[in-house]
Amino acid sequence: MYITISPQKIGPAFSSSVADFVDYLEKENTDRLPEAQEYFFNQTQEKITRDQVIKEIDGNTAKLKTTEPRYYSLTINPSQKELQHIKNDPEKLKAYTREVMKDYAASFNREINGRPVQVSDIKYYGKIEFSRTFKERDKEVRENAPYNNKIAQLKNKLRKVQRGEIPGHPHNIRKEILRLQRDAPHKIEGKLIDEGTPKQGNQTHLHLIVSRKDQSNTVSLSPGSKYKASEVSLHGKIVKRGFDRDRFFEKAEKTFDQKFNYKRNFVEQYKARKTYLQSPQKYYSMILKLPTNERKAAMGILNTGVSKIPDARIRFAVKQFQKAIELGLKSSSIGY
Repeated sequence: MYITISPQKIGPAFSSSVADFVDYLEKENTDRLPEAQEYFFNQTQEKITRDQVIKEIDGNTAKLKTTEPRYYSLTINPSQKELQHIKNDPEKLKAYTREVMKDYAASFNREINGRPVQVSDIKYYGKIEFSRTFKERDKEVRENAPYNNKIAQLKNKLRKVQRGEIPGHPHNIRKEILRLQRDAPHKIEGKLIDEGTPKQGNQTHLHLIVSRKDQSNTVSLSPGSKYKASEVSLHGKIVKRGFDRDRFFEKAEKTFDQKFNYKRNFVEQYKARKTYLQSPQKYYSMILKLPTNERKAAMGILNTGVSKIPDARIRFAVKQFQKAIELGLKSSSIGY
């Protein structure tokens, strides 16, 4: 499970309204008949319309400064392994999301009217999406870029040769295009992956729009706080502030496992990803200490990318470390 929290983008180039983001989330409805369209939902309601979401989020911003985000975007990204476990059932994902939002509320280190924050205080709207496309930052797109760029240049040259604008041999240009297409590292069904190429397999995920203000439009609840817990003086009273992201991510993961009886491997865990970012060596040494079956499963998961290790800058070093581990396993008495 990979969950992200992002603030609304603020600045002259961005609208203060949530309308543009809502329209972005409506993209999968473009070619669907009305009865087949996917609506927004929240903790208690289904079939919430685009206009309702915009009205509720834009109207829930009392006393917020222009420099403060009016809403936060949460994404809930189950792995293909997790989706397979629940048979890619969107209703199960909605039910899980509603449990996750209870975890979200409980991760605020503050009180409202003398009690902890509850999910009934949170104003949010969720939307399920069933497909993903490759983005510019994806490894496959970046590694294919030199090939795609050269192919585009050659196709442009071929058109000019065919129109008689420049000299050249069409056969040789086509041959070079085919060579580049063959040598490019990442393909789907023989076609080069580029930005916008649909991803294969189950890609179901959820987007949540969460208002910065609570349901009463009086209390600011920011998951972007830098502090896990703090106490400040407000109107002469000492109040707790802050949002514990670690607690939220760990609890959301545990909620999925308990709700769906999912047996999570070490490398799928949030704490494992944190260990990796802090110390790749420690991360892989912990994998070596797993029982044989779990270790074998862990290496298989790593090879498929399910563990969601995000730091691309040291990906090459990690691959080399993996190879060293695999060689060590094969040559040792540990077994693999």
